[in-house]
Amino acid sequence: MTRRALLAALAAAGCGRQLARRVYAWLFVASAGEKGLVAADLSDFRRAGFIPLGQTPRDVFSAGGKLFATCPDARTLFEIDAQNFRVAGKTVFPGRIAGAAVLPNASRLAIIADQPPALHLVDPATRRIVKRIPLPAVPTGIDTSNDLAVVATATGIVRVALASGTIAGVTDLGLRPGVFRLHDDAKLILVGAADRPEIAIVNSVSGALMTRLPLAFNPARFCFNADRGQMFVTGTSGDQIVIVSPYQSEVDQTIVGGRTPFGMAVGAVDGRNLLFVTNPESGDVTIFDIDTRQHASSVHVGGKPGELLLTPGGDFALVVDQDNGDVAVIRVRTVLNREATRAAPVAKPIFTIFHTGPEPQSAAIV
Repeated sequence: MTRRALLAALAAAGCGRQLARRVYAWLFVASAGEKGLVAADLSDFRRAGFIPLGQTPRDVFSAGGKLFATCPDARTLFEIDAQNFRVAGKTVFPGRIAGAAVLPNASRLAIIADQPPALHLVDPATRRIVKRIPLPAVPTGIDTSNDLAVVATATGIVRVALASGTIAGVTDLGLRPGVFRLHDDAKLILVGAADRPEIAIVNSVSGALMTRLPLAFNPARFCFNADRGQMFVTGTSGDQIVIVSPYQSEVDQTIVGGRTPFGMAVGAVDGRNLLFVTNPESGDVTIFDIDTRQHASSVHVGGKPGELLLTPGGDFALVVDQDNGDVAVIRVRTVLNREATRAAPVAKPIFTIFHTGPEPQSAAIV
């Protein structure tokens, strides 16, 4: 095909639809295989740098304009200089880090550690521990609002009032908490059981157990839509996605989510509210229209797709392979517009694939 013909085909494919914009951002992937953070330049979708940590990282996240990563076994929180690809500093905790969260207003980092069991509030500007709150049991996970932290333990949850630094209450759920989320507007804590097909719903003010929702699978991942009026749930098995209505505290619907639905992300593209779901068993990404709850499209990316992130503006979906860390870049509008793809075969749903690092643990776009 000549250059003129190629340009003409691209123009035909783009007629009547918005072209994808260049993404001026960075993707950071915590790689257990390389024991560090891999940086990728999203303006041209390529691996651009590496920050060695010498330990296995788990969580990578941004707060207050800074980038951080945790290495649980090293008991260390690292601050990362994202511009120069180096460690800017670190804070060491007395026990193994069991989880980390950023307060919604980004004023504090909440770090839980196990020896002794405690919640540490960290100032992201200085990395100093400004408050240490003892916990009644070994923590396994954390979620926060600006005022309240919810900490999971082996059999229940602990509510911590952040302003006073005191324990607001303990709720024994009689189950082992897995994934859980604090819904501050609805004043609820939604707790997925790690050992049974059930979600327990707790009042975040009183700590009272309100109800238990039976599921067809053990819940493993939660994802809210934009207004948090719907929560999507995938599990450890099966091909279903459960839709929970938090305000009504009930299961609203169960839909087929492709083969073994796993990672989820929500975004809005051209006025459509979309749910993106990875299917590791079939190597696909399935897209649903949230408002109609209908299948919108799907694309085969191959491998074992795990975590999925959307670039700012929603033009591209980044799908991280669970094993080798390869990132498949999907043109969202192209995969949604099959007519344009058929009219111009040069417009492919998968824009490119680039490598980050093996055994990815988490990823963040900054």
